[in-house]
Amino acid sequence: MNKFEYIKCFWKYIDDDTPILLFYEIDLENERYATRMTEVFSDRRAIPVIEKGFNYITEAPVPTIDEINRELEFFAVIISKEEFENTYKTDKYAGEISFPN
Repeated sequence: MNKFEYIKCFWKYIDDDTPILLFYEIDLENERYATRMTEVFSDRRAIPVIEKGFNYITEAPVPTIDEINRELEFFAVIISKEEFENTYKTDKYAGEISFPN
């Protein structure tokens, strides 16, 4: 079993100050808390979320993709570690940003 799961979560557009994509590295051995995360905005800026002094960057466990996809304003898919790492290390996201229909 892999220690981590990687998720890309689309968030329906709200405004320019709210991310439209969330990338999570989820620790499967510790209740699905996220260890790393990147937010992507409508202008394609990619900003890693950093919480200094904490092991996790989420206050609660990250839901499964099935749980996330029950909400109409979100759509999540499992991604590869490579896709997560590429997004985490960049400041401009080049992939698809449109909410899936």
